[in-house]
Amino acid sequence: TTEQREKLVESERAWLDERCRKIVALKRQACTNAETFCLINQKGADPLSLDMFAKEGILCLRRAKRRNLDRLAVATGGQIVMSLEDLVPEVLGHAGSVKVVSFDGADEDAKYTFVEDCPNAQSCTLLLQGP
Repeated sequence: TTEQREKLVESERAWLDERCRKIVALKRQACTNAETFCLINQKGADPLSLDMFAKEGILCLRRAKRRNLDRLAVATGGQIVMSLEDLVPEVLGHAGSVKVVSFDGADEDAKYTFVEDCPNAQSCTLLLQGP
């Protein structure tokens, strides 16, 4: 029925909000005022969660490929976490900067993420833009 569906949607929202609050609490625990928190995941994130993260200054990057997560874990000294219960300050990696850039003339969906100044960087990317 409609009431059951609404209850299901409400309980799902409450569950997601609680998970987001745990991530926000971790950010507050692990970061100083000068530091930024970046969350990278393989799945999507709903707009309300993204908004909650943005209000807390958390950059959330979605739909990352597993091989890129593996490389980022090595470069930043972090660990890939499969469960929110395992998300503690000790598993976080570090980078000097993380930025999302789109270039003039590029496809609107073509955005590039640059994770720079990593403590264990073993590679680099050379991005050439043609005319």
